[in-house]
Amino acid sequence: MDSRYIIALTFLLGLAGGWFGNTWFQAQHTNTYSGFAAGVEVNQPNDSSGNPVPKEPSHAWPFESFQSIPEKTVSQYRRGDIAATESKSAQFYSADISASDFLDDLLTGRQYFSAITLLQDETQTNEQNAARLRLRLLKELGNLIEARNNSDFSDLVENYLSVYYDDIDVLLLLAEFNRVNGSYLEVVNVFLLAKTYAYSDSDQEKVVSSFNSFVLGVDSSYSNQRNWASLINLYAHIDTAGLMTSTYQYRQALAYLRSGDKAFAIEQFNQLLTDSVIGESAANTLSSLVGETESPTVVYNSSWEGADSIALQKLGNQYAVNLGNARRDNVKLLIDTGASMTAVSRESFDTINAGGDAVEQDRRVFRTANGLVQATVYSVPELILGPHRLENTQIAVIDFGTHRGIGGLLGMNILGQFRFQIDQEKSQLLLSK
Repeated sequence: MDSRYIIALTFLLGLAGGWFGNTWFQAQHTNTYSGFAAGVEVNQPNDSSGNPVPKEPSHAWPFESFQSIPEKTVSQYRRGDIAATESKSAQFYSADISASDFLDDLLTGRQYFSAITLLQDETQTNEQNAARLRLRLLKELGNLIEARNNSDFSDLVENYLSVYYDDIDVLLLLAEFNRVNGSYLEVVNVFLLAKTYAYSDSDQEKVVSSFNSFVLGVDSSYSNQRNWASLINLYAHIDTAGLMTSTYQYRQALAYLRSGDKAFAIEQFNQLLTDSVIGESAANTLSSLVGETESPTVVYNSSWEGADSIALQKLGNQYAVNLGNARRDNVKLLIDTGASMTAVSRESFDTINAGGDAVEQDRRVFRTANGLVQATVYSVPELILGPHRLENTQIAVIDFGTHRGIGGLLGMNILGQFRFQIDQEKSQLLLSK
């Protein structure tokens, strides 16, 4: 046969084979994609009616949160039809879903890491949209405070502040959260953070106004209860945090006066006489103390006669005390009057909760030397401090390392139940009801 005919025949056969192969590939590709999108496996068994039996897509992404989504950004997943939720199978979204609706879905599913990731992504692509998402997050935080949903609030605020740590509005919401929960010393700590990040005049005014409202509100509450010890300690913590003003110093002096410690109160009033804001009030108060302005001598030790004494261990300029349970299992805690709640390591908690009777309450955010951390709060049915039995005491469990056998901090939720004083000469903690 002529070689020209052989070449032509070979060429025609090649074209036919290519056309057939391409047609077959497209049909297979279409079937595979449509089967995947519908959750149906290609070539899987049919039911009695001849329809494919639905099956979990073998190639579906089993993401539990955006933490595990590789490479693509959140907006790509939103615009590209896939969004991860707590469901193990991927859910498909229409390409035109709004970011606000998507955020609502994440918040409803308590996917807080993903919610903040979405906010970050929108901040880079659409600032106006990001501003709306931020307001939605602030509203959600407020709703969680109102609902007293401490665990979800702590999760969301921790995720938010891990990225936007200097957001004044969120810090003020965190302060309000602690106020609602009665953690007043933590409120002071949060306001200290807020003051640090209040760069603009408007933010500074907002922080000062909110803090003043908080202080005067707590002062009124403690005064109505005649709880002078807690009020004095609050002002002492404010002073330690560097947030003391002459107005607060004056009110602290009033608390000392009403508690019976006139000598210290008069000393405080005398220091305020030249103050432009509160000097006149201090002078009027002093003049009302006729015959008592000579700073009477007070023998402090006499007020502690009959008080219970507990041995302390001195560690530098700090003191440690044993806290135990009915089984005499003890942990060593540093006394910290600046801590609103007693906090221990997981190891120490397991020691004092050897009976397993503690009940988990919720999760909260605390300010520590390492920044804001989330801790689980438990209610312990029985604890022993010296000769005193404490019932249903809240303790925060924080994952921190122990040093020199110290298992945590003894805070004011325990110390505040007593009149207490540290006798530094004898290294003793004096307690009385």
